[in-house]
Amino acid sequence: MLSLSTPPLAEVRADRVSLVLHTAYHAANSPWGVRAWRWHIMADGKRAGTISLRDGHSHVFTHLLGHIGFAVDAPFRGQGLAGLAVLALLPEAARLGLDTVWITTTPDNAACRRTLERIGCTFVEAVPIPPWYATYGKGERTKLRYRLAAGSESHPGRRNE
Repeated sequence: MLSLSTPPLAEVRADRVSLVLHTAYHAANSPWGVRAWRWHIMADGKRAGTISLRDGHSHVFTHLLGHIGFAVDAPFRGQGLAGLAVLALLPEAARLGLDTVWITTTPDNAACRRTLERIGCTFVEAVPIPPWYATYGKGERTKLRYRLAAGSESHPGRRNE
């Protein structure tokens, strides 16, 4: 498992993207209340978005928020960069001791759902968002849970060497 004395990689390189560590959070200063890391997704030398890895193991992380979250900036959407970034981050998730990562989205986020399915995530279920959860107040009522093996080398889109 990663410890605070064993930082995640400052840069992760993959096919067409690299991830450059932007912020490492301790639980005390994390927006999620757990150790977490945020990388910039870089494509052609330009920042194309962000991806985060959260070391949370509660219901919130496995059912509502997910271990991995990502956002791709508008000019870079539709190029498969989010999927490549998730696949590039899987070894870091495995270093945390996660055999499985959970990624969530909302039913109306078709682009995210397509990305997750394309990289080999398995849809598990739709779960109701409880009224105490932050996004409930923004009108969200359902999260879709996807599972992805962190240690597997056989995900679609991953190059086997």
